Amino acid sequence: MNQNTTTTPKRCKKYFILLLILIIAAIPVVYIRVNPKWTPAELTIKPSKTDYKVQYVNSEGMTLKSRITPPEGYSRVPVESGSFAEYLRNYPLHPDKIMLPVFNGNVLNTDSPAIFDISLGNEGYQQCADSIIRLYSDYFYENQQFDKISFEFSNGDVCNYNRWRKGKRMLALCDFSCEIPAGFPDDSEQGYRNYLKSVMNYAGTLSLINESKPISPDEMCIGDIICDETHVVLIVDEAVNEKGEKVYLIGQSFIPAVCFHIVTTTNGDATTPWFTQEQLEQESFTIDSFGFSKNNIRRWKDGF
Repeated sequence: MNQNTTTTPKRCKKYFILLLILIIAAIPVVYIRVNPKWTPAELTIKPSKTDYKVQYVNSEGMTLKSRITPPEGYSRVPVESGSFAEYLRNYPLHPDKIMLPVFNGNVLNTDSPAIFDISLGNEGYQQCADSIIRLYSDYFYENQQFDKISFEFSNGDVCNYNRWRKGKRMLALCDFSCEIPAGFPDDSEQGYRNYLKSVMNYAGTLSLINESKPISPDEMCIGDIICDETHVVLIVDEAVNEKGEKVYLIGQSFIPAVCFHIVTTTNGDATTPWFTQEQLEQESFTIDSFGFSKNNIRRWKDGF
C-alpha cells in the first residue's frame, strides 16, 4: 500500500516533466509556423518569342493608363484622386512584349499587353485570389489605412493587420485557426509582407466569396471581382461611350504564381484587352479559358 502510494507521485512527476519538455519543444515550432518570412522571388524578364498584336496598346506606356488606350468612341470613366481606381491606372508595368514572369524564375508565353511590375514571393503562393488580396492590401498600406487591411481565411476566421503588427499571430492547423500572442510588435514593411504571406497561405477564392456579395453586371466597376470556387479575376479599369455602353480591363494571376497581368479577348479577327458589357452580361462567358457566369460578378466588402 505504501509502495503504490509512493510510486504514483513519481509517475505523475515523470509525466509532468515529459509534458513540460513537449511544451518547451513546441514553442519554437509554433513560433516559426505563425511567423512566416516573406522573401522576394528573383524574376526573369525576357522578350516574348511571339509577335502578337493586341489592339489599343501603346508600347511606350509604362502605366496601365498610358499603355492601354480606350477603343474609339470610348473614354475612361472619371475616378477620384487617391482612389483604388487611380492607384491601378498608375500602377507601374514591365516593358511591353515580354514573357510572363513566374515565381520560380521560369517564364510563360502570353499575349498580355500589360504585366504589372509587382513582386512575388519565392514560394509560389501569390496565385489568383492572393494577387487580388495583395493589390487591395497594398493600396490600403500605401495610404496608411491600416484598419482596412483585414482578410478572412477560408475557414472564416479573420487575420487583421493592425493586430498583427502589435504582436498577434494566427495559428492555423487544417480547418482550425486561432489568434495567439506569438510575435513582437512590428511596423516595418518586411513585417507587413510577412503578414500578407500568412494571409495568402490560408485565404483563397472561397474566402473572397465569403467576404463579397453578388452584384448585377450593370453595377460592375473598378475593384469588383468575378469569382467562383476555382478562379477569380479583377476589374481594373473601365471606359464608357456616349450611349452609356461600357468596356472593362480585367487582370489576373494563376497557378503557378505569375505577375498580375491584363488578359485579352477575341473580337472577330482582332485581339483586344477590352471586354464589353455585352460579353459580361451573358449567362456564361469565358475569361482567358476560365468559365464564369454573370452570377459570379461580386463586390468585395463595401467596394471601392
